[in-house]
Amino acid sequence: MFGDVKAGDTVADEPSKLIGRRIEMTLGELTGKLIKSSNLKLLLEIDEVDHNTAYTKFIGHKIDNGYLRSLARKGISKIDSNISVLTKDGEELCVKSACFTLKKASGLQVKLIRKIMEEIILSRARSLELNQYIQEIILGKLSSDIYKAAKKVYPLRRVEITKTERGGGKEVT
Repeated sequence: MFGDVKAGDTVADEPSKLIGRRIEMTLGELTGKLIKSSNLKLLLEIDEVDHNTAYTKFIGHKIDNGYLRSLARKGISKIDSNISVLTKDGEELCVKSACFTLKKASGLQVKLIRKIMEEIILSRARSLELNQYIQEIILGKLSSDIYKAAKKVYPLRRVEITKTERGGGKEVT
């Protein structure tokens, strides 16, 4: 998904003991560039070892809790969504998102915004393969599309996809 990038060094007496280890790294560490959104961490798991090289697969991402706490303030609404989706290539993902408004929103507005968030997340997952879907999440394209659609209901400050996990709970159709 991200090409051949060195994620780090690890020690093991046998290469087979590396399988299943998880690596956590920021997007900046992965690309080697200084990126503004350094609050995003990718979770990778070693699934294959070839002599001295270990290969990983993407298992999820998460956004730094400190960053999320800085967005939440008194007098605003934080709208959370937790939805399991199936991508076009059959991969199951649990996608958690958060939406922050400028001022306190009513219950009906919160429900409408949450519904818009879930509809966009579901429709995009059905139309894209896992690699493309993850790239849209990491680059912020999915968040900006949700922002554009939901701001018509109530003024928003920020929309973030806070966490993804592979193999989520029950699927919502």
